[in-house]
Amino acid sequence: MTTEQPYPAAPARHSRTTTRPGPHRPAPQTPSGTPQQAPPRRKTNWPGGLGVTLGLAAAGVAFLPDWGFLAWPLAGVGLVGGIAGIVLSSQGTMRGLGVALTGTALSALAVLLCGAMALYPSMFGTARAGDLHIPPQPGEKHSVDFVVTSAGGATVRYGTLNDQRTASTPPSTDDWHGHASYSGGAPILSLTADTANAGVTNQISCQILVDGKKVAESSGSSIALCTSNVE
Repeated sequence: MTTEQPYPAAPARHSRTTTRPGPHRPAPQTPSGTPQQAPPRRKTNWPGGLGVTLGLAAAGVAFLPDWGFLAWPLAGVGLVGGIAGIVLSSQGTMRGLGVALTGTALSALAVLLCGAMALYPSMFGTARAGDLHIPPQPGEKHSVDFVVTSAGGATVRYGTLNDQRTASTPPSTDDWHGHASYSGGAPILSLTADTANAGVTNQISCQILVDGKKVAESSGSSIALCTSNVE
C-alpha cells in the first residue's frame, strides 16, 4: 500500500496589494543647491495704461476753445506715465511693454499737437483762448468797442497789453471807434489816447465796451488810459 506525498502548502495571499513607489523627482534647484522658487507674478502695467488714457484725452481736449489749456498737463502726465511703464516693464516688475510704448507715443503726439495748435491755430480752425482779433472776425462770441473822444485830435493805441494797434483821431467832437472780437479766455484790454500836440491842452476821454457793456472809462487833459481784464 502506497502513501501519497503531501503537496507543499500554497503561500499565503495577502488581501492588501502593495504598490511599488514611482521614481522620486526632486524639486528644481539653483546652482547653489537651494530649491528654486517660482518667479513672482508681474503686475499689470497701469502707468502705461494711464499714458494711453491721458494721451487720448489730451488730443481731444486740445480742440476745445475754452479748455484747450488743459491738454498740456494731461499730455505731460501721460508722457511721464508711459515712460515709467517702459522702465518698470524692462526691469521685470510689470508686464505690458506694448501698452507703455503706446501710451508714450500717444502722449508725445498730443504734446506735438498742442504745440502746433498754439503756434498755428488757423490751420486747425481754432483760436487760442484770450486772443483778440483786430479787425473783428465773424462767428466769435464777444465784440469789443474802443471809444475815444478828443476835440483836438489824439494818437490812439488799442488792443491788449502785448498786442496793440496804433491809430490817429482827427480834431473832432465825434467819437472815434476801434473794433475787435474774441472767443474765449480773459484778454487784458488796453486803450491809450494822448494829445497830438503836447503844447495844447486837450480834454481826452476813453471807454472800452464789451458786448455793449462799459467795462472801463477814463479821461484827462492830455492823456487817457483805460484797461480791463474781461472774462
